[in-house]
Amino acid sequence: MFAWFDALVSFLGSALSVFFEFLTPALSSGWGYGLSIIFLTIAINILVFPLTLKQTRATRAFTEIQPKIKKIQAEFKEDPQEMQKRLLEVQREAGATPGGCLLPLLVQMPIWFALFRLLRDPVVDGYIDATSALGRAIVDGNSTFLGMMLGTTPAEAVGLGLVGAIPYLMVIVFMVATQYVQQWHSTYGQDRPDQKGAGAQQAITKIMPLFIGFISWNFPAGLVLYWTTSNLFRLGQQVLIFKIDGRPTRPGTSGDDKTDEPDSTEDKHSTPQPGAANKRRRRRRR
Repeated sequence: MFAWFDALVSFLGSALSVFFEFLTPALSSGWGYGLSIIFLTIAINILVFPLTLKQTRATRAFTEIQPKIKKIQAEFKEDPQEMQKRLLEVQREAGATPGGCLLPLLVQMPIWFALFRLLRDPVVDGYIDATSALGRAIVDGNSTFLGMMLGTTPAEAVGLGLVGAIPYLMVIVFMVATQYVQQWHSTYGQDRPDQKGAGAQQAITKIMPLFIGFISWNFPAGLVLYWTTSNLFRLGQQVLIFKIDGRPTRPGTSGDDKTDEPDSTEDKHSTPQPGAANKRRRRRRR
């Protein structure tokens, strides 16, 4: 294993221990452990908030440049190379870079893997000191939070009994639901992008929450709790960003994106009226 990865796992274990020792004087060990994971999640999401802001604005930019993209696709449909060049220029100018959309995900992936390694067996692997308050709680089995042993996977919980596995299954369902709510909120009232590759991107976006829910079957419950808390926190961040920047407008509704179609009121006044041609002829004769 890479040294930097072991260092990341150890750092997360130390952070959990600090939060646990802060909380347990007023709470039970199980609640202290669960809330420590929640507090750690919030701290991580605050640190990556600049990337989340960039991701949200990049996604918004993709939506707002759709009229320009459609115009370029129609104008250069016989010249794919020039079309691609113009599309990249429009995306670059608007800040709609694919990297801006994916960067927060790429940054948090090592954290997810590190938490998986940490929560699987933190004391045995040596990432949490067995003599610490958190280490003793885990060894003694006093780390139950909302009916879940946070180091146990949903698959293991189902093997021990379906009734006892209900909290684990409910957390997975809630985690998937919060991801869909976040996606719905980010695109509410928007038209579907008509860009090449947008269909595949939308399909991946729709499938990803189900895929994460599926693989969470073999993840420690503490990691599922982390993921669920992250979804809720990012949803709150998204609401805040929309309040700061405003909700993205529907493509084609802004003043800059008006189409070249004639206005209905102009059509009404420009329609020839009965007898108008005869009046013009009489004026020319005079």
